Amino acid sequence: MNRRQPGCSTQSSRMGITKRDVIVMICLAFLLIAIMSPLIVYSRESARLFHCQANLKRLGTGMQAYQATYESLPPAAVWSTQAMHSLSLNMSTRPDLFTHANWAVMLLPFVGQDQLADQIDFHQAISAEKNREVRTASLSLMNCPADSYNLPENPHVFEPAPERSIEFARGNYAINGGSHNMRLAPGSTTIPAGDGVQLKTDQTTRLFQYWGNGVAGFNISFRQEEFSNGSSSLVVFDEIRAGIHPVDPRGVWAFGQIAGSVTWAHGVNGDDYGPNNQWPRSDDILGCARLHETVGTETLTREGMPCVSYLDSNTNATARSSHTEGANVLFLDGASRFISNQIDPGLWHAIHSRETPEELFQSDNFADQLATVDFESEATPQSSQSERIQAGDLPSELINSLGMQFALIPAGTFMMGIPDHGNHVNPPQETPAHSVSITGAYLMGRYEVTQAQYLQVMGSNPSYHTSEHSFEEASNLYPVEQVTWYDTQEFCRRLSDIPEEKARGRHYRLPTEAEWEYACRAGSNKPFSWSRSRDQSDDSGHAGGIRPPLSVASAGQYSANPFGLYDMRGNVWEWCSDWFDRDYYSRSPRENPQGPAQGFIKVVRGTDWRFTGEICRIDYSMMPPWKSNRFVGFRVICELHQKPDSK
Repeated sequence: MNRRQPGCSTQSSRMGITKRDVIVMICLAFLLIAIMSPLIVYSRESARLFHCQANLKRLGTGMQAYQATYESLPPAAVWSTQAMHSLSLNMSTRPDLFTHANWAVMLLPFVGQDQLADQIDFHQAISAEKNREVRTASLSLMNCPADSYNLPENPHVFEPAPERSIEFARGNYAINGGSHNMRLAPGSTTIPAGDGVQLKTDQTTRLFQYWGNGVAGFNISFRQEEFSNGSSSLVVFDEIRAGIHPVDPRGVWAFGQIAGSVTWAHGVNGDDYGPNNQWPRSDDILGCARLHETVGTETLTREGMPCVSYLDSNTNATARSSHTEGANVLFLDGASRFISNQIDPGLWHAIHSRETPEELFQSDNFADQLATVDFESEATPQSSQSERIQAGDLPSELINSLGMQFALIPAGTFMMGIPDHGNHVNPPQETPAHSVSITGAYLMGRYEVTQAQYLQVMGSNPSYHTSEHSFEEASNLYPVEQVTWYDTQEFCRRLSDIPEEKARGRHYRLPTEAEWEYACRAGSNKPFSWSRSRDQSDDSGHAGGIRPPLSVASAGQYSANPFGLYDMRGNVWEWCSDWFDRDYYSRSPRENPQGPAQGFIKVVRGTDWRFTGEICRIDYSMMPPWKSNRFVGFRVICELHQKPDSK
């Protein structure tokens, strides 16, 4: 007798896999792939990121060994003047003739590449035939695997002449040449280059030196002891991308050129600020016009590698990477960090400047600072409304104990940021014209603070434009310049503390940018009629953005504006109280904007529109508060904390 085994079905067992089972398994497979794919992608990207950072750290170790040997950092590159008639090497289209060893070549013995280092002939240009093996060597140390264009099949091919070409291997790391202004310092009354690049040449000795605010320059080296910035907050190396076509000169490890192995002029003063900048006019590089013709503008845009098509010189280049949303940097202390594309531009500028005071960075939460996208909180006025007397009690004019004259600026509403008439362009999207109300009248200096007044308060005169630099002997009537923003704050404090000023309840401060522009425009909402070139009959003294530049003159030499203020569009430019934020105009309050609550760069103004007729994102005049310039001074506002007739 057949007995059923316990647990066995009475139905016959099914054999094989049904269609339903197949569908279930396919669904499970797709679900597993959906779950695992992001993890695989993330794991792959993490591995690439780790590899890139490991290479940066190896370069950092080599840099430390170099410093221990030579007691300085290496130069960005050696540019020899021997084969050149002109000393304008920074504007030359033949870098193959004068570019010798760069920082990367100099580090070879310190990063385990002794054999390759022994092959370099330092007396010849890197383009020389004798240096072919060095410049064409593809080094894993100089490669970030995330960059699909850093391949032996995609070298940079420089063609100095028809039927002649010079190949260079690609690289993904550049030394920090600086976040400075691309213009030569100090600029002029047309546009001051506050944080500008320095150029020193001598035709007799054939000297050429070219440097900015970074850790290395051309034909110039720096010692770490010279840096104000600390090793944990100063970038030494940036990640960069290899050019997407042999014509593209970016990302070339052995070629000591801007964009090849040096980042340069990528701070807030220009249109190439921040990592992976996608503005079409970012990256001014040699051969970009040909690059646009060869691969097309759309390809450059799609690949995230824009450059300026109408310039043909290596002038500025920022950090770039193929990673998602950021790029790696290495700090001088050897710490590698991934920096977001959305980092505050002022902070990006500051961590690339050797001149930034170390104390500005909060060491206990520096990582949080680096993650800051924007300092969106609003600054508060230096004194509250209750401390100041009512506008109706203000005098129509005031002369203080130093003889400084002040005019009463009435309250009013105006359109801030109106482009000048004559440039025929719209302002950048993040700097729109916007309505601003100045709700209370204020007393503003009729003149820029003079050298005599500054000397009387501070006991010194730092100015460049004294009688020995001018045809006028009365230099004490000239506006003071060569003062930092911090100097202006100390001047205001000391002036406010003069016993007679203190007894009369007078408190001095810089104007906000909104107060300054309102006073410059004299309340008008009409665009200022501007021209790039000065008419021979023009005796207005207007200088901002107009060529040729005017000389610095004594205060009040030209006519006053309708508010009775002198030199608002001419003479030296002027510090404002605001921290600078490129997109602050798009979010500032309508009434009495004070600027961002914090930052690293200060506003400097010298005409009614901040761009002085420029058509791109260039704020040449903005300066870090620790910098000074021979074309930047200031004027002050006098606040009254008690009625004028009280004692």
